[in-house]
Formats: sequence, C-alpha cells, structure tokens
Amino acid sequence: MLLAGLTAVVGACSGAGPGPTSPEFGTALLDVAPAGGSSGVGVDTTITITFNHAMNPAMSQYASVHEGDVSGPEVDGTWTWSADTTALTFTPASTLKPAATYTIHLGGGMMDSAGQPVDLSQYGPGCGGQTATAGMMGGSMGSGEMGSGWQGADGDYGMIFTFTTAG
Repeated sequence: MLLAGLTAVVGACSGAGPGPTSPEFGTALLDVAPAGGSSGVGVDTTITITFNHAMNPAMSQYASVHEGDVSGPEVDGTWTWSADTTALTFTPASTLKPAATYTIHLGGGMMDSAGQPVDLSQYGPGCGGQTATAGMMGGSMGSGEMGSGWQGADGDYGMIFTFTTAG
C-alpha cells in the first residue's frame, strides 16, 4: 500500500503516470507541459496544465502566458478545459517566437469544482515551477494579476513556469 502511494506521488510531473487522484491528497496541480526550465520547445506548442480533481471552469481566468517574465506582455490565445475539467490547455493565437522565453503563471487562489483551494506547491516545483511573489508582479502587470484569485491564502501569487522555444 505504501509503495502504491509513493508511486503515485513520484508520477506527478514526471510523466510516469496520472499521479494521486484520491481525495486524501486534496486538489493539487499535477503537471505542466512544457515544464518550467524546458528548452527547445516547439514554436507551435500548446500548453497543458493538469490537476488531480475537477476544477471550477472559471479558474481559467487565473492562468496566463507571458512573453519573457511574468511582467511581460500576455500571449494571445485560448484556454480550454477537458470534458472532466482536470486539464486546462492553452492554444496560442499564433506561433510563438523562436529562441524566446515564455512564462506560464497560475494564480495562487485557484479553486476546484467544490470550492476548495488548489495546492500548487505540492508538485509544482517538481514541474520546474517557482513561487510567484509580490516582487515579481511589478512592471506592466500593475494590478491585473494581483487581485483575488491571483493571490493565495499564503500571500504569494501562485506559481510560474518558464520555458524557452527552439531557435
């Protein structure tokens, strides 16, 4: 039994499996593709965020993709949920720029379909994520990603995942 639980935890963000889905784990971010720190990502890629439980569909408003760092301009595109609302996919409106850095931002106040907070920190760092702090939120973002839904109960602003496209 312990081995099965450990295998589920190791599977999160490693691509080894679906990760923990039992209720005792709470609602957590499981996977981000492309993962933070990835390089050579195709300019025609889509971005997929996977959770272990059904999400509130309105939470897509607390996900964004930026050129450069989190204070850079948002990338135009469309966010869509899977039928079971466990996977959120971003399709850019046009191909991404070659040899460019992009940052995925997930708000710290995201909620699942039952209104429970989502734990981004349990597996997010294993997906190459880092905590988004108030200091990162300056520049052109202003208050756009600093309000309710973006800021978690811990005071941080969710997680960011940075990747670089192929040149």
